[in-house]
Amino acid sequence: MRLHLGGHLSWYDSQKRSWLEIRLSEPTSLLVLLEHLRVPVAEIAIATVNRTAVTLEDARVTDADRVELFPPVGGGKA
Repeated sequence: MRLHLGGHLSWYDSQKRSWLEIRLSEPTSLLVLLEHLRVPVAEIAIATVNRTAVTLEDARVTDADRVELFPPVGGGKA
Protein backbone atom coordinates (compact mmCIF):
# COMPACT_ATOMS: atom_id res chain seq x y z
CA MET A 1 0.00 0.00 0.00
CA ARG A 2 1.02 3.58 -0.49
CA LEU A 3 0.79 5.82 2.59
CA HIS A 4 1.01 9.61 2.57
CA LEU A 5 1.89 11.40 5.81
CA GLY A 6 0.76 14.97 5.19
CA GLY A 7 2.02 18.07 6.98
CA HIS A 8 4.09 17.44 10.08
CA LEU A 9 3.05 13.76 10.22
CA SER A 10 6.15 12.91 8.17
CA TRP A 11 8.17 13.76 11.29
CA TYR A 12 7.01 10.44 12.75
CA ASP A 13 8.84 8.51 10.02
CA SER A 14 12.49 7.87 10.94
CA GLN A 15 13.54 9.11 7.47
CA LYS A 16 11.03 12.01 7.47
CA ARG A 17 9.37 10.70 4.28
CA SER A 18 5.95 11.94 3.28
CA TRP A 19 5.25 8.86 1.10
CA LEU A 20 5.85 5.30 2.30
CA GLU A 21 5.43 1.98 0.52
CA ILE A 22 4.16 -0.66 2.94
CA ARG A 23 3.61 -4.31 2.05
CA LEU A 24 0.58 -5.92 3.68
CA SER A 25 -0.03 -9.65 3.45
CA GLU A 26 -3.68 -9.31 4.53
CA PRO A 27 -6.27 -6.60 5.20
CA THR A 28 -5.25 -4.63 8.28
CA SER A 29 -6.91 -2.16 10.60
CA LEU A 30 -5.64 1.35 9.92
CA LEU A 31 -5.41 1.94 13.69
CA VAL A 32 -3.14 -1.10 14.09
CA LEU A 33 -0.95 0.08 11.23
CA LEU A 34 -0.64 3.57 12.73
CA GLU A 35 0.26 2.10 16.10
CA HIS A 36 2.95 -0.01 14.44
CA LEU A 37 4.32 3.09 12.66
CA ARG A 38 4.09 5.12 15.90
CA VAL A 39 1.97 7.84 14.32
CA PRO A 40 -0.25 9.33 17.06
CA VAL A 41 -3.93 9.04 16.17
CA ALA A 42 -4.61 12.31 18.02
CA GLU A 43 -2.49 14.10 15.38
CA ILE A 44 -4.71 13.00 12.47
CA ALA A 45 -7.67 15.16 11.43
CA ILE A 46 -8.41 13.67 7.99
CA ALA A 47 -7.88 10.15 6.67
CA THR A 48 -8.69 8.89 3.18
CA VAL A 49 -8.45 5.48 1.58
CA ASN A 50 -8.45 5.59 -2.21
CA ARG A 51 -9.57 9.25 -2.02
CA THR A 52 -12.62 8.45 0.13
CA ALA A 53 -12.79 9.93 3.64
CA VAL A 54 -12.80 7.26 6.36
CA THR A 55 -12.90 7.09 10.13
CA LEU A 56 -9.73 5.74 11.66
CA GLU A 57 -11.68 3.38 13.91
CA ASP A 58 -13.49 1.65 11.03
CA ALA A 59 -10.91 1.69 8.22
CA ARG A 60 -9.25 -1.48 7.00
CA VAL A 61 -6.55 -1.28 4.37
CA THR A 62 -5.05 -3.71 1.86
CA ASP A 63 -1.82 -3.86 -0.08
CA ALA A 64 -3.52 -2.25 -3.10
CA ASP A 65 -4.79 0.83 -1.23
CA ARG A 66 -3.63 4.43 -1.26
CA VAL A 67 -3.99 6.01 2.18
CA GLU A 68 -3.54 9.70 2.91
CA LEU A 69 -3.39 11.20 6.40
CA PHE A 70 -3.47 14.88 7.31
CA PRO A 71 -3.11 16.78 10.60
CA PRO A 72 -5.39 19.64 11.63
CA VAL A 73 -4.41 22.94 10.05
CA GLY A 74 -4.66 26.25 11.87
CA GLY A 75 -3.85 29.79 11.03
CA GLY A 76 -5.29 33.07 10.03
CA LYS A 77 -6.66 35.82 12.21
CA ALA A 78 -8.61 35.12 15.35
